[in-house]
Amino acid sequence: MRRFTLVAIAGVLLAGHALAEPLNYNVVNLEASASKDVNNDLATASLFVELTDTDPSKLAEKVNQTLNAALKVVKQTSSVQAAGTGYATYPVYNNKTNKQEAWRGRGELRLTSRDFPTLSRLLGQLQQPLASGLPLQLAGIRYGVSDEARRQAEDTLIQQSMQAFRQRADLVRQGFAGASWRMVNVNVNTSDTGPQPMMMSKVMSMRAPAADAAPAPLEAGDSKLSVMVSGSIQIQ
Repeated sequence: MRRFTLVAIAGVLLAGHALAEPLNYNVVNLEASASKDVNNDLATASLFVELTDTDPSKLAEKVNQTLNAALKVVKQTSSVQAAGTGYATYPVYNNKTNKQEAWRGRGELRLTSRDFPTLSRLLGQLQQPLASGLPLQLAGIRYGVSDEARRQAEDTLIQQSMQAFRQRADLVRQGFAGASWRMVNVNVNTSDTGPQPMMMSKVMSMRAPAADAAPAPLEAGDSKLSVMVSGSIQIQ
């Protein structure tokens, strides 16, 4: 009688443990994705000015004067926004004596805009001598999809990829002759592959050879946005 009681109690404990454990059989891992090409509607341009001087304070003053003059020009165009400025200095050494002989300063200006023709004209203007500063040089241009356009595209892609996931789950269920399937877990990931940035070596200078010459057009291209849905289902 005592043995029976112990076995019965053990059986109840094992049964309760089995019910508490999640089902871990007939589980299949799946993934599905959807993608589309979206027009790049945002451009970010980087310009810079580099100067050398023996006096670091005078060097900073000259660079800041050029950046301030450029910002005044940018503020006159409402469709182009200044995304920030930067400034850095580093010593310049004599190649023969290996002693420091001057300082070199670099000031940077970043611009963003969805108005490509206006941005193109402004870049040409900033590469000309400014009223109270030096001309800037174009370091490169990056293109991308704005947050608004990205959200709209990703919302559509999420619906498409989830529909594709459900269709694959139904195919797997049919292949295993299951009555139904249920979701165990799911992950939704987004990614994009845009065009390579146009750096200075690959970009035609926006500086016009003549005052009435047309600036070079900006070619933004497309970015491929993708949404992948991955997860596990259990065939029942």
